Amino acid sequence: MMTPFRGMALAAVLATTLQSGVVVAEGGVSSKLQVHIPNNLNRAGGYDHKEALFGVPPYGGSIQQNVYYADSNLCDPNVDTRAGYPIRPLDNDARMMPWPSPYILMVDRGGCTFVNKVRNAQRSGAAAVIIADNTCLCSAGDSCFSEPGVDCE
Repeated sequence: MMTPFRGMALAAVLATTLQSGVVVAEGGVSSKLQVHIPNNLNRAGGYDHKEALFGVPPYGGSIQQNVYYADSNLCDPNVDTRAGYPIRPLDNDARMMPWPSPYILMVDRGGCTFVNKVRNAQRSGAAAVIIADNTCLCSAGDSCFSEPGVDCE
């Protein structure tokens, strides 16, 4: 289910750039995620994140693609590329157009391993995967809301 937080996060990363670096900083951060749209979430220097490093990433490379929210746990290898968000135009059969490949796919955490999710996303045409957590950090204060019944970490 697309929660308001995930909706905001999806809107925030519709145009992103992942810039790989060769130096691994304290805490294992190896690259930065930069949000371009909406501009108020753009941060000088980007957001720290950790790459899973499935496959061989290009040295010093970057990726910039549209982001789609799968609205599924992606544990099934038969990924429905016509589901999810944002809403896309309909085809002649009145079904949403599939995600145009390549794309970055945002999926929910849980249900199966990260490896399983990423492999299924890759088979469907994804160039990268963002795994969304349903638990906020307690330090986020009122800027983040966990799903009902889930406490902050």
